[in-house]
Amino acid sequence: MISNTEWKKVTASLIAAVIFSLICIISYFTIDGMSGGYALAFISFFLAVSSVVVTLLFVHRALVMDGILTELKPLAHWIYPEEMAKKSVEREYRNYQERNRAMFIIIGGMLVLVSLFFMIFIGEGGLQTGIFLLAFTGFLFIVSRVAPGLERRRAMEAPHEALITRTGIIYEGAVYPFRSFLVTWDGVSLRNADKKNPAVMVFSFTQLNGRFIVQPFDVVIPVPAGEEEKAVRIVRELGGEVPDD
Repeated sequence: MISNTEWKKVTASLIAAVIFSLICIISYFTIDGMSGGYALAFISFFLAVSSVVVTLLFVHRALVMDGILTELKPLAHWIYPEEMAKKSVEREYRNYQERNRAMFIIIGGMLVLVSLFFMIFIGEGGLQTGIFLLAFTGFLFIVSRVAPGLERRRAMEAPHEALITRTGIIYEGAVYPFRSFLVTWDGVSLRNADKKNPAVMVFSFTQLNGRFIVQPFDVVIPVPAGEEEKAVRIVRELGGEVPDD
């Protein structure tokens, strides 16, 4: 049975926003600015705002997930055997690792450049601020390595099911709305089966990270044996691409 865990993420994001806001206020008024107080306040404020944005995203996801779970006539509801689900989770795990690695290179690289600027060109307090930014970069590196493993474990423990509707999909316990203010659905396509892999439906999305960083990703849903014709109908109904036989 699929449960909606998105509301728990809403709560966690709100708590994070409150904590980062308090850190921002405390660091601004109690730590000397040139000794790292301004850097800590800026980063805390940035994380607080980011947490609020993430909260709004999770609220929307939770509402969509509630709608999908109560949909009386979904386009498809497939339940997968353990072995098939395990292969899918491992594939998603590798893709997640690659996305995180690329994202860290971009964000981490910018933080390193900023920290070096402070350490070299800023006088009093520049060294402390640069060291703090480097430490924060190290924290992001750890998160980028740990997050895929946590998501992999979550997917392994989640119900091995797929729910497809006209408003979004739920796969391995995670929801992917077709309409969201930070994530854009780009379409769906069907890949035929080959000797080693079953037919799959590929839902393509684009996620906005920050103001200028755009990150595409796919959600690949296997088509159970005997459900290929239904998959073709669904893809066509959603305006997607079906390969020629």
